[in-house]
Amino acid sequence: MIISDLCDEYAVLVSQNKAPVYGYDNVNVPYGLVINDDGILVEVRLLGDFSGKKPINKISVPARFVKTSGIVPDFLCGNAEYMLGYNTEKPEHAVKAFQACAQLHMQILEGIDDPVASAVRAFFLQGPQWEIAKRLMGDCWESSLKMNFALQHVDGAQTIFVGDFPGIQKAWNTYYDQKGNDDKSSLVSSLVSGKLVVPEKTHPRIKNVAGAHPAGSALITFNAAAFCSHGAVQNENAPMSKREAYEYTTALNTLLADESRVQRIGNDTVISWACCGNAVYSDLFSGLYSSETQSNGLDEKTIKDATCALAQGRRYDYEGIRLNPDEHFHILALSPNKSRLAIRFYLTDTFGVFAHNIEQYYQDTEIRRPRYDKTGFLPILRLLGQTIRKQRKDENAPVKKQKKKSAIENVSSEMVSAIMQAILNGTPYPVTLINVVERRINVERDVPPDKAAIIKAYYLRKTTNEQFKEVLQMDINEESEYLPYVLGRIFSIYEQIQLGAIPNINTTIKDKYFTSASTTPARIFPILGDLAAKHMRKAWKSEGLKIKLDKVLGTLTQKVGDHYPSRLSLEERGAFQLGYYFENQKRFNKTNKSNEDNEQGENND
Repeated sequence: MIISDLCDEYAVLVSQNKAPVYGYDNVNVPYGLVINDDGILVEVRLLGDFSGKKPINKISVPARFVKTSGIVPDFLCGNAEYMLGYNTEKPEHAVKAFQACAQLHMQILEGIDDPVASAVRAFFLQGPQWEIAKRLMGDCWESSLKMNFALQHVDGAQTIFVGDFPGIQKAWNTYYDQKGNDDKSSLVSSLVSGKLVVPEKTHPRIKNVAGAHPAGSALITFNAAAFCSHGAVQNENAPMSKREAYEYTTALNTLLADESRVQRIGNDTVISWACCGNAVYSDLFSGLYSSETQSNGLDEKTIKDATCALAQGRRYDYEGIRLNPDEHFHILALSPNKSRLAIRFYLTDTFGVFAHNIEQYYQDTEIRRPRYDKTGFLPILRLLGQTIRKQRKDENAPVKKQKKKSAIENVSSEMVSAIMQAILNGTPYPVTLINVVERRINVERDVPPDKAAIIKAYYLRKTTNEQFKEVLQMDINEESEYLPYVLGRIFSIYEQIQLGAIPNINTTIKDKYFTSASTTPARIFPILGDLAAKHMRKAWKSEGLKIKLDKVLGTLTQKVGDHYPSRLSLEERGAFQLGYYFENQKRFNKTNKSNEDNEQGENND
């Protein structure tokens, strides 16, 4: 299914001129070797943009052959070792590489009566011409040795890549089609199309996957006899034609090279695409990861408005582009492995279905926040950031040495994959999420807004307790008598009483008792009650606040009675933490509003 969908995407990319046609690759070629009719190198041209660290000049060249080990030359394009026979560290190897490259060109161009083909044959018959190239390039020579060189030929007043001449193209296409397809006795049914094909033994490499080998890794590979069957070798065990192997790998490489289609989370690389080829769908999807304004100008409000409209089955117009909820959309997650790429998950459905599930995630994590927190929804990068230890900045380290690291680089791929699938499929969140968040709360002894949002979201899809469901709301439920929730609220009141009695205290009951109070209330709450009673007997700066808190505490303790539970379950601890969080937000927001009103009154005076 994945391979078939990628082959379909290849056809779309070719129609948009974003992918090379069959038998060709888009390769970075910064240098052109200009030869005359006699095959003599007369000029080395600098091609493309040389302003950055590495020169960039992407052009379409004959397809690269898969390089595993040994000497594997390519047609019309290669590094200095293959094209010029130069390698100071391994001169003998360079001679063999040049000879192999010459042999390949002679084989492909054999019998071709064409002046350009004759010039190419003459170039290789001249022997290695690295000395001429070194003289022509001067100071640029050393930096070019690991870059690609392509053969060029003068055509009138123009210098043209040899591969663009019709005679050369025809020779290459004939050779590429026939290579590996000579043995018709090995025809088998393709897993992609169902047609009888000669199976391709090795497939092109996949590049630009975070953490994978820089030269590329295989998506499909059978590198041990234990994985093979019925006498098949290598990728004959997953039979498909050379063309099908080329199409799926080219489509995937093209998508991976497009930043608008790719999101990197921890060790996972997530690629998305719409069947119509419009990248705006991927841009909207990327809004799930970060609330920051996207590179294409999509801000948080636009992302949320578009997602809401598409989730409800309505079309959405964005800068003249009409987005359709019925557009088919694909999401593929890859991660590096020792010998091949691992597929974390692959999801495909209409964009409207994904938008509906993402909108549901937004609603799940929507929660009352402090006035200063303008978060519209909880992006997945921030959600994952709540599962790991907060990074502390080393104040003594030099500024230049303090590298900015991803907040989720230590999150396991398994957790990332499980959370992503839960969001996109609208299924319960993984239990590992709540376990990790609970551990962080116990260590940090605090319930910040993002962690409270995660607790709410997790249990909305998990709990069957009707009393608990009543408090899984965006704001406080003051009518609820669910005991763990009420205990959390009482703990917040106890803390407020302590702060009212001792305003400048550095360590509150939260720092000492929060974890144990949310786990074993029967043991801790009598202690907290005694402390609160002592604090109430002291003189307060605000007697009005003292009376108010005493009244609220009385109302809440009536709901609890004289019996405290000996131990709270994991689910009940979540309710306790939400009760504590909401009671705190009620206090903070009222305090902020009171301060704003006082400031406004002073200004009016």
